[in-house]
Amino acid sequence: MAVETRYVVVRTDKNNKEQEVMTFTDKRAADEHDKMLDMADGMFEILHSSNLKLDEEQCEELSIYLAKHREDVLFALQAKKKVTGKKKPSQEKQTDLLDEEEEQISPKSLSETLIVDNNEAVNKTEDNMVDFIIEKDEAA
Repeated sequence: MAVETRYVVVRTDKNNKEQEVMTFTDKRAADEHDKMLDMADGMFEILHSSNLKLDEEQCEELSIYLAKHREDVLFALQAKKKVTGKKKPSQEKQTDLLDEEEEQISPKSLSETLIVDNNEAVNKTEDNMVDFIIEKDEAA
């Protein structure tokens, strides 16, 4: 015997009778649908109490449409700003692999720039001191 968990969205109608609106197998989807219906109810009250000449069916359809497209409504009302997927490229250059004189990418690989001879590190001036030394393992 199989056991299934179902989430039923139940709403009360105008006559205070409970109605099963929709059944879901996912709790998250059921909660999202219920939240959308709550928003649609709020929009219905606004539309129905307005001076617009809409019958109840039109108010209900419009309120459900606006609730389903709430992100677009928020953008239109300027309550929320659109996030563009494109990020502006950084104006800063990565200078760790650039030749100092020519400002072009050094032919050395990153690993070669990190490996420093012990003798070379000792001969460096204080202005160009190396914070750490990575020694190449002979076994590798």
